[in-house]
Amino acid sequence: MKKIILSSLFMMFCVIALSQSTFEIKKIGDQYTTEQITAVFSSADFCGSYFESKRNLITLNDGSEIELKSGLELANLGVSIAPSCLMNDQSIYYISIWSISPEGYLMKGFDNTLNPTEKEYYRNNNINKQ
Repeated sequence: MKKIILSSLFMMFCVIALSQSTFEIKKIGDQYTTEQITAVFSSADFCGSYFESKRNLITLNDGSEIELKSGLELANLGVSIAPSCLMNDQSIYYISIWSISPEGYLMKGFDNTLNPTEKEYYRNNNINKQ
């Protein structure tokens, strides 16, 4: 009986923990495991990367795709996000190269061989700078 209660509590804790996640793994690439991605994304600070009502897609260098949930979704889940951490849905989120270091850190970089200048970056990504 004690094992059943402990197992039930553990399962309930896992369900609560998963439902409180600020991201969702959509696709796993060929270099990182689900566990690696979950650990890194759970510990990363994405303040300033959440859109108000749409999801933000982050693609890792191995093809893995992770969506940051929207501010609206997080509020509905009871996850508190400071308003200053939310971007307007029309904001431009610049294309980056994301990877996980051997030490388990999430790294964000830019490919400056494709876009050596800011002007070329805007032109190549069809961004109208205002």
